[in-house]
Amino acid sequence: MDDDKSLINGGYGPITQGKSGLVETIDDDLDGYDDDEPVTSSSVIILHHQPQHQATSGGSSWNYSTAAQLFRGLSNQGATCYMNSLLQSLYMTPEFRRRLYQSETVAKGSSDDDLNIPFQLQKLFAHLQLSKNRRAIDTKALTKSFGWNSSDVFQQHDVQELCRVLFDALEESLKGTKHENLVNELYQGQLKDYVQCATCGNESSRLDNFLDLSLVIRPFGSTQMMRSVEEAIEFFLKPEMLSEGNQWDCSKCAKKQDAIKGLKFNKLPDLLSLQLKRFDFDYTTFNRIKLNNEVKFPKYLNMNTYVQTTKGGTIARKMSLERQELNEKHDSTPSSPLSRTDDDEGTENDADDDLYEQEDTWRSDYDVQAVIDASGPYVYELFSVLIHSGSAMGGHYYAYIKSFEDGQWYNFNDSNVSKITEAEVRTAWGPKPTSISTSTSSHSMYYRSSHSTCAYMLMYRIVSAKNETSVSDEEVPQFLKDVIKDDEDKREQREREREEKARMIQLKIFHPPGHKTMHISKLTPLSEVTEKAAMLFDVPYDPTLVRLRSYSEYTNLPQETYTGREHCSLMQLQLYTHSSLFLEVRSSPEDEWVEYDSSALQLLVRKYEALPKPHFTEPAYVLQIADDSTVEDLVEVLRVKYGLDRDKCRVLHMSASGYWSIQTSILNPADEDMYMKRALRQDIHLRQGSEVYVEECPSLDTWSDAKDLFETQAHLITIQVKCKDKNILTRKNDPAANSKEGATWPFVVDRREPLQILKDQLVKFLDMPANTFKLCRGSSDKAQELKALDVSFKNLTLMDNSTLFLAAGRPLTVGEFHVQIQWYQPKPQTTEPSIFLQGWSQSGEMSWLTTLVVSGDMMVEEMREAIAQEFVKKGVEAPYLRLRDYSNRRMNMILADGLKLHQASQLTLYENREFVVQILSEPEVLPRDHMLYNVSVFDRANLKFGARQEILFEYRNQREHWIDILSNSFHEATGIPIESMRFAKPYQAQEVNVLEVEDFSWIDREQGRRYPNPQSLGIYGDRLVVADSSVPLKELTKEERAALLAIVDKSSDSELLYPTATYGPMMPSHYGASSTYKYSKPKEAALVIRTKQNKSSNGNGDSVPVSPAVSNDGDNDTKEYERQGGMRTCRKWHLEFNVTQTAP
Repeated sequence: MDDDKSLINGGYGPITQGKSGLVETIDDDLDGYDDDEPVTSSSVIILHHQPQHQATSGGSSWNYSTAAQLFRGLSNQGATCYMNSLLQSLYMTPEFRRRLYQSETVAKGSSDDDLNIPFQLQKLFAHLQLSKNRRAIDTKALTKSFGWNSSDVFQQHDVQELCRVLFDALEESLKGTKHENLVNELYQGQLKDYVQCATCGNESSRLDNFLDLSLVIRPFGSTQMMRSVEEAIEFFLKPEMLSEGNQWDCSKCAKKQDAIKGLKFNKLPDLLSLQLKRFDFDYTTFNRIKLNNEVKFPKYLNMNTYVQTTKGGTIARKMSLERQELNEKHDSTPSSPLSRTDDDEGTENDADDDLYEQEDTWRSDYDVQAVIDASGPYVYELFSVLIHSGSAMGGHYYAYIKSFEDGQWYNFNDSNVSKITEAEVRTAWGPKPTSISTSTSSHSMYYRSSHSTCAYMLMYRIVSAKNETSVSDEEVPQFLKDVIKDDEDKREQREREREEKARMIQLKIFHPPGHKTMHISKLTPLSEVTEKAAMLFDVPYDPTLVRLRSYSEYTNLPQETYTGREHCSLMQLQLYTHSSLFLEVRSSPEDEWVEYDSSALQLLVRKYEALPKPHFTEPAYVLQIADDSTVEDLVEVLRVKYGLDRDKCRVLHMSASGYWSIQTSILNPADEDMYMKRALRQDIHLRQGSEVYVEECPSLDTWSDAKDLFETQAHLITIQVKCKDKNILTRKNDPAANSKEGATWPFVVDRREPLQILKDQLVKFLDMPANTFKLCRGSSDKAQELKALDVSFKNLTLMDNSTLFLAAGRPLTVGEFHVQIQWYQPKPQTTEPSIFLQGWSQSGEMSWLTTLVVSGDMMVEEMREAIAQEFVKKGVEAPYLRLRDYSNRRMNMILADGLKLHQASQLTLYENREFVVQILSEPEVLPRDHMLYNVSVFDRANLKFGARQEILFEYRNQREHWIDILSNSFHEATGIPIESMRFAKPYQAQEVNVLEVEDFSWIDREQGRRYPNPQSLGIYGDRLVVADSSVPLKELTKEERAALLAIVDKSSDSELLYPTATYGPMMPSHYGASSTYKYSKPKEAALVIRTKQNKSSNGNGDSVPVSPAVSNDGDNDTKEYERQGGMRTCRKWHLEFNVTQTAP
């Protein structure tokens, strides 16, 4: 076997030589896919079985060993990177993992396991711990327990939002068990929310539980950014003064007083989660933004600083002093925790800088125990940094997590897990300040690096001698080990099936008269494939009489032979899926196999036989001849093969290339050098696979029957006639009469003949008169009927196996068409003026009336009379009718009497074209050259539109300009003086309100004279607005404009993006005919996990949707409502604009 095996497996992956055979690695990642679903790519190592002569004793045919790694990744289902980051952080928390393993999950092995969130989380963690040979674990079982579907995993959410929702879901799911406080025992802290009277010192407070702290990066209304986590915590705790209109009602003073409001830590949890609120809202652009400035976080966070009862309560004491200062100043100027004026920046900020410029906790010699001894027990160690990379509109989450087992930091990025250094962890602080980012402009703070990578959520663990470092495999419950073993067994079985499927290839085996498909392993030797191929075609198998060759479907020729390589596998022979092989058979071993010569010219040879009926011999004989051969050489070879005399052996080259071209030529019309010395390639241009025909003739100058037969056969095509008409099928006694698919009948025709030939065959086949059915292209209502029966199949571009549809009904003649008649009923108009001007699509209702057969030579009166008969049939009184063109859902020209349809209508007749009919109360007389407008008067004094009126006028008048005729018509209809008359064309399709009138482009009569025809103002049927410019325009007050806007907004029924373009010709730019767009941002969906409650806590066991909320234990009614199925509102989403969309 060659050393170069890069292509031996069809590009699946590299091939290496192993102890037991060929090892093929398929590069794609298997573990990123659901084990229960078929995949098209996998990450497996396949051990290929060696051929018999290379087999070794011992060793398995399968090999699953891969390099074990310490931690596994999680596959991304689409947009679940935020979930993967959180799950890995929870898994790497030993205290949480151990307690989760110890939790009681209900009904193991029952059908409820799929919806049991704690059990699925246990199983996922057990897979992460025990499946050591896997690179990544899928999370589909867990998200299924959340109640998510395939679209939910592509919804982008916030990691801190998921943390709250998941903890709530665990709390709901574990109710009634002894581990129902699993989350609270580890993550729950307590804040004291107090209000203290600045006059008497009376204090009111309540205790609020928290699972995480949301730290502001940029305070509301401020341009200053927090520079560190410590500074953000201080701001979180900083008191504020309630004064003036925001005073507190003091129960002791019995009146409203200035008061100090703030927060204090009452209890700190063992595991502290901090969210950095990097997603903010820009009130100048009304867009979400991301704050990417540098926020330093310590390796060790000393929370004793913020607890006054400890020795190190520096910040807490500072807060106490600030409360005293506020107390002293409350009678003067109240202060705000959000204000830092220029006057105190040199004093207060300098003092603050001293507080935050603390000892570097990232130093290798940092003595954390000394800090605990000096300040108190509340010192926390950072172990997880959840990072967001991207902008406020989308991005990607991953996590830097410290392993307590080996003290090493790791980058958990979906399915990839890699080691990192502490220096890389510190890069998550964010970009360092630059000259731009220190600007006082609020925009420069985040647009400098709008797609930056920085920490979004931090997880700390209290430093304690009781801390756990790891969870051993022995601590995994036995039932989980059993589940994992069962899952692994099933996965390995699926991998075996996938491997087997990956080895299977599809071959095309060609053998006259056709080909068949074979599915076989690419490790099968060619000799075994040959035997199976012979059985496939019922050919007796004899290895000396049968062989396989490669086959070119392009040239229809067998090519390479594999003599001496019959023992090689298909993969070794570089035969891949969809490869083509030719089964070649010889009659006896004495017949020599012809070996393939890639430099020779291969021709397909057939012989013409006149008896028993004219035909060509099949299969074609493959002739391999020297590339520089002449016609004389070819004739000599064929003469000998068929035993013919030279002067009676006619050789023809005939081919049907494509649909239109049929070529026939006699290579030796005479035995003369001018014909016989021509080179096959250079002169006649024969190529590989060219078809050559041999005809025995009395002499070379006689007529060629072979040529006639070939041309006849080349022009024969099969037309498939399909019929779905139940009456025709029943008449024919066809079994498909009750089938929706109908019946299909093949008819062989000569494509040079007219369509009438097929129609005549169908008349005999169906035993129906020719005028009772028709042939169509397409089976829909808008199918194209083939009316011209004298056109050939070739000119109709009907090819072999083209399908025509047969339908019942009278066939149309050339020039006749079916047309659809729509009935237009205008809506009654109110006489009251309105602030809205309806679009033409709102002016009336349209309904289908009937279908007529018309021609361009039909008179308009004839068509109107036919429509009147339809009204009579329906019992509708229609004394007079108006007939109009209808196109693009718009009514156009009125068709005048005395004209033929092709004269009256500006639009071409075609199948299923539409017309509109309207019932009139009195007859109308139309001049031939007329124009119709729908006109509304705009009342400038009251800002109202009047009722719509039709204005019809003749505009081709040699004595008057069309604008004068139009002005006179408007004056007669509206009474507006011609001198002060102004015209405007509003948008046509949509409703217009009076507030949009100021955007109209108005013209007067003098400006209208610049245009040669009325189409410059508006096309036929357009609506126009006319106004009296001498009337002063009413000016709206702010209140009146606001009231009008409220009415307009309430009436708006469109929330989508759409252009309100004008139909018909484009208006000149000075008419203001530009399109307007309205847009409504898509609504964002809140993250919800549905839990299955235990029956002990909820008797009905209904699922409960859980979404994030700020918990208030004191509000029992609210909590009870939520637990009974009430949907919580994500306060963080709606009030703080703090949710980002994340991309995987």
